[in-house]
Amino acid sequence: MSDQPKILMTMLEVGFGHKAPANAVRDALSVLYPGRFHVDVVDFARESGALAIDDQLKRTWDFGLAFPPSARIGYLLIELAGSNKGYLDVLFKDFVDKGMDYIRSYGPDLVFATHPLCLYIAVKARTQLGLNFKVVAYVVDPFDGYAWWAEEGADAILVATERSKQRLLKHGISERLIRVLGFPINNKFLELPDNAATIKERLGLDPDKRTVLVTAGGQGIGIVYFFVEAMSLLNLPLNVIIVSGKNKTTKKRMDRLVGTSKRTNILSLGYVTNMNELVAACDVVAGKAGASTAMESFFLNKPVVFTEWATFNDRYIINFVLDYKIGWYCPTLFSFNRAMKDIALDQGLAERETNLAELALRPGTDDVARFLARELGA
Repeated sequence: MSDQPKILMTMLEVGFGHKAPANAVRDALSVLYPGRFHVDVVDFARESGALAIDDQLKRTWDFGLAFPPSARIGYLLIELAGSNKGYLDVLFKDFVDKGMDYIRSYGPDLVFATHPLCLYIAVKARTQLGLNFKVVAYVVDPFDGYAWWAEEGADAILVATERSKQRLLKHGISERLIRVLGFPINNKFLELPDNAATIKERLGLDPDKRTVLVTAGGQGIGIVYFFVEAMSLLNLPLNVIIVSGKNKTTKKRMDRLVGTSKRTNILSLGYVTNMNELVAACDVVAGKAGASTAMESFFLNKPVVFTEWATFNDRYIINFVLDYKIGWYCPTLFSFNRAMKDIALDQGLAERETNLAELALRPGTDDVARFLARELGA
């Protein structure tokens, strides 16, 4: 064990968007370089013992999902402060101090951060404690690069797209630090044991109807669930798979819709571990704009219907969808119902499928893993 270079992957489990990319890269490293590296993925604030900050961050994120204006104001304040991040030492002092101590005790050869606060602490630990390790970040916002990610003290900042790179450049990050490598998702996501028709049959879906997958992330918080409740009254010829995540209240609400419509076949699910099969079985993914939801849909060539956005990094995802005409933005019940009618009648869906296929978006999981390995001399 002592001969293995140690990679500490730090994230914050606020939603799944920071954890999933870290896990994907860890798994890719184990496949590409079996036994070569010792890798740990940690929920950094919690693991370092900054429990009050951990609870604060997670509650704040859940509040931001439920009341997006609060998240947007926070984002704008971060952008206004720009490169001046001294306030982080005040707001998150316990996390900063304990995070640096954790890194010193762990003794990594490389810290891979998928949350900007984790990046900030890693750079600060290396600078103030005089430690010798590499610092690499992955910007999990595929079309953004807001001020917290702009950290010149990193050895490299990896991004999914040129749009994200341009955002970092505007924040003053040197171009030599930025690498465009593609968004990392677990490679197993693309490994489907069955084709779409077989998955639909197993789920009890009507093979002659278009299928919409409704999801708002692991928290199951979003206006899309209200939209589905109202849409079910239209009795459209659709299959609708609803994933409520860990939200038991939302799950109970969605359960009540099952069997209430003669033409709309509704399947209500809670937390699932086969999201790749559900995405493969559907024709469209509907819900809150989020990085993981968007990129997983794109990689399986599924157009999206975005109903809401929490903060501006999510809004950049919607802008990309609209610019390339690979989905719909439906922030109102009227626009959502109209999109559902179009999908049920095959109006506009084929064009969006073609546009998405032409983009040929591919994950960068293995590329990110190889980059980290090269940083450690492999």
